[in-house]
Amino acid sequence: MDSMEPEAIRVLLEEAFPDADRIEVQDRTGGGDHFQVTVVSPEFDEVPLIDQHRRVNEALAAPFADGSIHELRIKTKGTA
Repeated sequence: MDSMEPEAIRVLLEEAFPDADRIEVQDRTGGGDHFQVTVVSPEFDEVPLIDQHRRVNEALAAPFADGSIHELRIKTKGTA
């Protein structure tokens, strides 16, 4: 399991949500595998919260699969 830099997660989220108004990534423990992400995007307007979080998880599927992300806290919000 490799550690992951917050910037690498930010890039993946920017690719998945190119119209996002805000993307924030925080390494919660300093170990490079526990993160909190915030994504504010018009793509989430009128989308249930569970589906918003599912989309974020899908965008980060590769680092989850290889163990680079061990734990992820997600905050999402539409812009409407």
